[in-house]
Amino acid sequence: MRAYGRRGWAALAAGVLAAATACSASGAPQPSPVAATVSVTPTPTTAPGVSLSEAANAFSEYILTDDLLRAAGDRRLAREITRDGRTDLANAEYASTRDRPARYAWGAPSFLVPRLRPDEPLWFTVVVPRDGRTAVLTFAKGTDWRLSSLSLLMPGEKLPEMKRDAAGYAETVGLDDKSVQISPRYVAPLHATIAERGPAGIAANLVAPGIYTTETAATIADNRTDAKTDGFRYDSIFTPADFPVYALRTVDGGALVQYSLLRTTSMTNVVFVNPFLPIPPDGRWALARDSYSHDTKIYETQQYVAALPPAAAATVIGYDGAITRANGT
Repeated sequence: MRAYGRRGWAALAAGVLAAATACSASGAPQPSPVAATVSVTPTPTTAPGVSLSEAANAFSEYILTDDLLRAAGDRRLAREITRDGRTDLANAEYASTRDRPARYAWGAPSFLVPRLRPDEPLWFTVVVPRDGRTAVLTFAKGTDWRLSSLSLLMPGEKLPEMKRDAAGYAETVGLDDKSVQISPRYVAPLHATIAERGPAGIAANLVAPGIYTTETAATIADNRTDAKTDGFRYDSIFTPADFPVYALRTVDGGALVQYSLLRTTSMTNVVFVNPFLPIPPDGRWALARDSYSHDTKIYETQQYVAALPPAAAATVIGYDGAITRANGT
């Protein structure tokens, strides 16, 4: 499943706003308690493309391999067990620590394995404690299983109850599904809109306020004002990434959606009152020099989990992201 492309998404967001308004008017590890409460529906007769045991084995192999690579500082192989936006984030994690990334302690996982046909793109989600927080990981299969997405639930947030059949398999939600207020395809572009423009954005009634939505927009506005005072021009733009979007059905008829955004933050020296541009401390590793006089661009890859009720605003409940590259003159 693919996210909406990078061009023309703002116009599409306007269309989905109208549609949404109309709609609202009418050896496996033991499961964790995190996602233990589920709705059970009859078991379909179709054999799944991914079995529960295959998902458990793939996850176990991943965390063992990942820990060995972190201990060895092997950035090249770390990229080989990831894909999509996770590859850039893995590279950044190693590069920013001089190939000494953090090692993690994992708890007991709970699996959300969709009942997919063997000829469909295959993926599954794992909900698992990691160093005291709940991580939501999704793996996708090409020639082998690789980590595609990872987000950490924010403090105080929890997953909605997930829908499963009698055999324990989860139910997917199509990217253009109209049973929810926002089809999963449009969550990323609407999130991007409100993160840039806040309550003034077209997504104000479709994406709930929060730290990664309206508060981000407020911070951008403040940074723009402060930069102008110092003689700089500042801007920060969000774009839906062309990576897979994953959506699973919740018991209330809504969806749990995983998606990625790309953020580009630029700063230009306009009047040269200050000789050097400010550089974010967590981005210094990605720059070739310690200081720049004319302009800088900072690029981030961000991965999110949003809870999408059938007739209410989407709420961002999980996030992980980092600066993945930067340049300047």
